[in-house]
Formats: sequence, structure tokens, C-alpha cells
Amino acid sequence: MGHGEHCGPDAPAGDAPHGPRPVDPPSRRSFLGIVGALTTALFVASALAYLTMGPRPDVPLGPGATVYFNEACGDCRTYLDGELLPALKRAGHEPVVKDYISDRAFRAELTAVNDALGVPFDLQSHLATFVRDRGIIAFEGHVPAALVDEALALDPASRPAALLVYQDRMDVAASYRAWAFSGASQAYPISTSLRVYIEWYEANVGSSDPVSPTLLLPLVLSTGLLDGLNPCAFAVLLFFVSFLYAVRAQRPEVLRMGSVYAYAVFLVYFLIGLGLLGAIVVSEDPHLIARLAAGGVIGLGAFSLLRVAFPRLPGLSDLASSAWPRVRARIVRGSLPAATGAGFLVGLCTFPCSGGVYVAILGLLAAQTTFLEGLGYLYLYNGMYILPLLAVLGLISSRPAALAAARWERAHAAQLRVGLAAGMVLLGLGLLALSL
Repeated sequence: MGHGEHCGPDAPAGDAPHGPRPVDPPSRRSFLGIVGALTTALFVASALAYLTMGPRPDVPLGPGATVYFNEACGDCRTYLDGELLPALKRAGHEPVVKDYISDRAFRAELTAVNDALGVPFDLQSHLATFVRDRGIIAFEGHVPAALVDEALALDPASRPAALLVYQDRMDVAASYRAWAFSGASQAYPISTSLRVYIEWYEANVGSSDPVSPTLLLPLVLSTGLLDGLNPCAFAVLLFFVSFLYAVRAQRPEVLRMGSVYAYAVFLVYFLIGLGLLGAIVVSEDPHLIARLAAGGVIGLGAFSLLRVAFPRLPGLSDLASSAWPRVRARIVRGSLPAATGAGFLVGLCTFPCSGGVYVAILGLLAAQTTFLEGLGYLYLYNGMYILPLLAVLGLISSRPAALAAARWERAHAAQLRVGLAAGMVLLGLGLLALSL
């Protein structure tokens, strides 16, 4: 990365400018107050996410078959007595029938069951049957008796642990949809065997071996560290620390401001990830999100390599020219709130550069962990993301080291860019292989 290729302007490489006014030392109380505010925001966001996206409630179903229906629906009664109940009894079940018109509590119970299982609205019907026996089989709507018989006769060892069959027409049924509570639902002609869907599911969704916990943890840690090796954030931090020493700030003050800066970057990146994780969790195919994101990582890495050969190409990793003056103005004030604001701005502006890695990891977490596990991994990822910033801050916490590091960053920027771009391509290929 040659001259003009930095995400922000060059860090000071020489002696301090003449005649600066020393910055006012930030008090320990101010430092603790800002850290406390950032920590409060972090935990409030985590709690709100847990309340809105956390684990679903227990399914309020006992063993056997439970049918929820509307007694006022004449076609429902005909289907219930003529097809559904005989099919359930042939499978050895004595179904419990709950009319949610005569007892409104059953309507609330049906809603709770659908919510607990995570049945999407477009697969819910006015008549629903749930069979709990070594797993869950759900029939939403007027599923023909032949399909009910086939579903209940499936060997639990050879079918998904949870299976839903949807057919909502009350006249002549032409097609049905099948869904195993992950991946996308599939539609088939009414005469198609359920085994066709099960084979599709095993080939496209169910056979995808999850990343083992022993592999997922180092993957999260290593990708977070790689994502944190961001020239944008480094350029600002090096300028930040060098400038503070140039205006004769003391070492404790530099460490406080640098720590607040890194913590603000952590918080804004964590909040971005939390929002993306929520979006991915509600999607039908989180593996698809991971695959698309892996492709994005490969594309960004390839584009960064292309920029090495063609420097005039615009770069996604360049801190926007409109953003840098705001960052610099806040740094120049030399205050803790300024460091916090600079961290927020840098975290927001660098996401387009390295966010593909982040989204790919979030897709894997949404697909293979519970919400609380994913939240823990999100903390670890973002901790690794700011680890390089903290390491650099510790290494350059003296004036000579800060100025020397700034000069080194300028001299080796091109090699850094090539290494990080090649690493992104390799990482994207690895993530793509894991999400297939």
C-alpha cells in the first residue's frame, strides 16, 4: 500500500510539531464512567437480543398425537373423522382432539406450540396435528391419509428428528410441502413419496456435518484475529497514539484513550454482528447465508489483490474521505469522548472492508449453535477482533516506539495489503468448504 493508499492519512513520522498545547489529562473517573457506559450498552443489547431471539419455550405437548381443529368447520370434521383419526389410530395412537372454538385456551396453546417449534406462518394452518414419539411429526392442514400413514411409518432412525407436512386445501389436493425445521421447505405433487423430500434433505441440508466444537472455537478465534488485522483501524490507531505523544500526553493518558478507542470499536462491531445474527437466525437457510458470505470474502480478497496491480481502482477499505475529517477532529481534541467517537466511526467505516468474514462466521454460528452459545462466540470473535489494536497499543505505549511503528506501517503497507488479501481468499475458500 503506497502513498495515498491508507484508510486514513499518514501517521506522524517525525518529531512533534512545535508549540502544541498539552492535552488535559482525563481523570480516572471520566475513564471509568465511559467504560461503564459502554459496558452497560453492551449488556443491555445482549439482554434485549436474548429476549427477542433467545431459546424458544418448551413445546407444551405430551407424548402421542394431539389435534387442534375448528368444530365450526364442516370440512374439518369430515376430514378429521374420515381420514386423520383413522390414520393416527392405525399407527397406534389414541389422539387427543382439542377444539379451539369451544375452548379458547386451546387456540393460545396451538399458537404456543407453533411458536415453540418455530413453524413459519406460511406453514401454519387452521387444523394442526402434532405427533410426539421419538421426535416430532406435524401435519398442518388437510394432509391426505396416505401421506399421514407414510410419515408415521417412517423409521425414526432414517428420518429427520422433526418433520412437518403441509397441505391446506379442503377440496382436491394437488400438492404438499415438506419441511424438516431447517433448510427451505420443498413442494411436491400430492402423489410424491415423502422419501423424495427426505433424500433431498439428506443431500442438501441434513448431511452437512456441523463443525465440531473443537474446530469451531479455533475457527472463531482465528477469523476474529484475521478480521482485526485491518489496515483502516491500524492507521487510525497509529496516528492516534503518535499524535497524543506529539502533544505531550503522558503514558497513562495514552493507554486510557487507546483502550477506550479499542473498546468503542469492539462495541460497534459487536452490535453490527448482533443485528446480523438476528437477521440470520430468522432466515430459513443459515447455511445459504454462510455460503454467500464466504463468496463475498473471496470476492473482497480477490478485489484487494486486483487493487495491488491496479492502484487507481477505488477501494472498499479506504476510510471515506467524508468520515476522516470527523475522526481526526475528535482525536485532535484529545479527550476520552473523542476517542470513543473515533472508535465508533472507525468500526462503522471499516465494516464494508472486512465484514464478509464476519457474516460468514455468523452464518455458521446461526446454523450450528444455540443462541446463547452463538452469543458467547460473538463475544470471543470481537475480543479477538480488537486484540491486535490492544497489542499495538501496548507495544507503542512510548513516544519513540509510536513514531517508529507509524514509519514501519507506512513502509510496509503494500506487503500488509497483499498478505491480508491473500488470507481473505484462503479463509473464504475454507468457510465455503465448511458450509457446503
